[in-house]
Amino acid sequence: MVNTTQSLLISFAPLLMQGLMMTIKLWLIASVVSLILGTILGILRCQKLRIVSVASILDVCTFVLRGVPLYVQLLITYFVLPDLLGINLPIFFAGTLTLGLCSAAYVSQMVRSGINAIPAGQWEAAYVLGYSTTQTVRWIIMPQVMRAILPTLVGEVDQLLKSTSIISSIGLLELTRAGMNIVSREMNPLTIYLTIALLYLMLSSALNALGAFLERKGTQCL
Repeated sequence: MVNTTQSLLISFAPLLMQGLMMTIKLWLIASVVSLILGTILGILRCQKLRIVSVASILDVCTFVLRGVPLYVQLLITYFVLPDLLGINLPIFFAGTLTLGLCSAAYVSQMVRSGINAIPAGQWEAAYVLGYSTTQTVRWIIMPQVMRAILPTLVGEVDQLLKSTSIISSIGLLELTRAGMNIVSREMNPLTIYLTIALLYLMLSSALNALGAFLERKGTQCL
């Protein structure tokens, strides 16, 4: 049994590693999109900087992205949008775009709530010291917000890692799809799926260790 398991893993290690690399690539790019776009949206939607006409549209967009299941968004992005726009979206681009936008809506809520929790006196003090609004946000408000919401941001990026497996449904050869292909050929789901679970767990552990390190560093800077 052990020899059989080892032989199976050795035989299909290249395919699993290919899927793992695709998962990591998908995860990292989607995370960058999520964090950057989500932060911008959160700033634009906060009470202090809110422009009603713009923020109202952004509120609706984030509500839709948070309210529609990720899988449905993926199907719309990959199958519906190309028909409506007359374009052909690559699988990887469609998957990255869907993951990034959906996650950005949640990051936006975190950032917006974090900014709203900053006392108004800090804004006023910054203006008295001659800081512009941009400088106040960049140097005074956002460092505090990021320290406060770091654990929830790490949790969101961690959840984004798990969500990459959904992209297998449109045929992208990421880790889960690679495992499914192996299982359909070898009919040994126990070994393959446990290996995949272990690989996801290793990535998640590395992310949470990084988050704990950044949290400690942020606490030391206070």
